Amino acid sequence: MPPVEALTVRRETAVDAALAARLDAMFDEDVAWDDAQGRRFLADPDALLLVARWDGVPCGFLTAYRLQRFDRRRAEVVLYEIGVEEPFQRRGAGRALVEEAKRWATEVGADELWVMTEDDNAPARALYAAAGGAEESGFTMFDYDLGR
Repeated sequence: MPPVEALTVRRETAVDAALAARLDAMFDEDVAWDDAQGRRFLADPDALLLVARWDGVPCGFLTAYRLQRFDRRRAEVVLYEIGVEEPFQRRGAGRALVEEAKRWATEVGADELWVMTEDDNAPARALYAAAGGAEESGFTMFDYDLGR
């Protein structure tokens, strides 16, 4: 009988060189793990790094931020970035990452988790819908480049 493949998702509180190298391969082009910035990110209780592993091998990641509100709503969580290596796409890794982010959002007192993606990013839109997200329309994002 073939071995059962195990998918796990875990919040990371430290990233060593080996995990950083695996993450770098999943990040967008020209993005790489920076040790000093990464430690700052991981030390922030309102920042989340999840790593999905298939049989113990990192295959996907998700980052999110808890945003405290000032009104009677409690807080919200923005799913900032998600990436799954090609061989593991459409096998449940992305959905498991989103589900764990939803669980964390509830744990940290958020009453909403939201994510933005490009209109033409059909795979991301399909993932977010499959994980129970409701697509909204009528929004345009403005970006302010603050330089380096």
